[in-house]
Amino acid sequence: MWLGPGPARTYHPLLAKDSYHHGSFMAYTGGWTPGMAPHLVDLPYWALELGMPLSAFSTGGRYLIRDCGDAYDFHEATWQFPDFTLVWTTSLINSFGFDLQGGPGRHRRRGIYFQGVNGTIIADYGFLKIVPEAGRMKEADAESVPRVVPESPGHHREWLDGIRTRTPPSCHVGYHYRIEVALNLSLLSLRLRRSVAFDPATETIPAEDRQARGLLFPEYRSPWGIPAEYRV
Repeated sequence: MWLGPGPARTYHPLLAKDSYHHGSFMAYTGGWTPGMAPHLVDLPYWALELGMPLSAFSTGGRYLIRDCGDAYDFHEATWQFPDFTLVWTTSLINSFGFDLQGGPGRHRRRGIYFQGVNGTIIADYGFLKIVPEAGRMKEADAESVPRVVPESPGHHREWLDGIRTRTPPSCHVGYHYRIEVALNLSLLSLRLRRSVAFDPATETIPAEDRQARGLLFPEYRSPWGIPAEYRV
């Protein structure tokens, strides 16, 4: 019962150790990307008010890690939106960061790059830096760029306010499911080793791609099941 709707398997200490190590097993988590990417991909979704992607393509594999798991240790996903492209990289190979943020040594490096015409924004939840594009923005201008995303009062504050006032948090299910759709499309692409198209109007994979549509739903182990009304 502890394994939930996932496939039955014998006990292994890595699977039972903690939720972090669940990322080693594709059947229970989809690998490492669903665990970390939502926290960072949320930034462009929030700031740019993104909807659904038009397509997803990803590559990757299990190149270095040797344990009882089967998840990739490198995964790069590319989503095409109407006006731009969003790229995400998960790497357990080393702790390299393109701007080397966080100083030397091995540790988790994470962030998002907003690459615009006049400059690039490097950001995570506690760090923001604007790198001007040569000839288009001066250093002083970079410091005066207004912040359009409001400061969060914090998860605990939003949770308590929601209980008292019945107001939804900023990252409610109606907002966040769009991120989960994109991430699951990338994992489907990785499994199929090809691009997967998506129709934002109907919020589903086009009917002509029967192979991808056939993999939309996992096989649940009894007594779990997916309600018929959710199957399309």
